[in-house]
Amino acid sequence: MAKRFTFRFETLLKIRRQREDECKRVVAARLGQIQDVRKQMVGLEKQIDSELGTIRHSQEPGTLDMQQLIRHRYWLGRLHKGLLEARGHLAGLEAQLAQERAVLSEAAVQRRILEKLKERLRQRHSQAQDRLETLQMDETANLRFVHEALTAEVPGCGDSD
Repeated sequence: MAKRFTFRFETLLKIRRQREDECKRVVAARLGQIQDVRKQMVGLEKQIDSELGTIRHSQEPGTLDMQQLIRHRYWLGRLHKGLLEARGHLAGLEAQLAQERAVLSEAAVQRRILEKLKERLRQRHSQAQDRLETLQMDETANLRFVHEALTAEVPGCGDSD
């Protein structure tokens, strides 16, 4: 009966897979945050465009309401500030993402190392089992040959007449 292959480092491989999965979750969460910030930036850019249109419309010939113009300019400044802050936040998130991807890459490399080791050891085990089976079959064939040779040499042995 062939001996079953067991990998000594199966627990370590499981831990490395879990670590890689955790890194994948962290990267996915960071990508979600980046997507949210980008949506926020798009919204701010739309508000800026809208506010610029409102300011242009209010500066058309006619009566000018300086208080309203000042409020619009103030709000436009706040929107620009919010957009700059969002860009800064986005840059920080992208830097964190780069670091987290590097950690994920290293975790994947560590997992693949153990998987390759497991596969090599499995192949060695399989080859050793094949050699053992071949040796056993050769031994059986030799014993059968010797037994047939002995029974052929000795008259009356093995004959049932």
